[in-house]
Amino acid sequence: MGGSHFLLAVDLPGLGEAGPDDLHSLLTASFILLGTGLLLGAFGHLTQLKALVVTGIALVFVGAAFFVVAVGQFG
Repeated sequence: MGGSHFLLAVDLPGLGEAGPDDLHSLLTASFILLGTGLLLGAFGHLTQLKALVVTGIALVFVGAAFFVVAVGQFG
């Protein structure tokens, strides 16, 4: 999760210190979904539970979609 804090601190073009709060919340949601999906998928592989693997993959895709929406909307 430390990497997500670094990515949130990156100064995006056109956004100053007073960047939109919506962008910050969308990026935070996307990084949380991506991280949770990766952890669930890895745990699913370790325990060999297909439902956890599928749920992890789905969360990664949803997190990626949130990221695309955030960048497309504000970037």
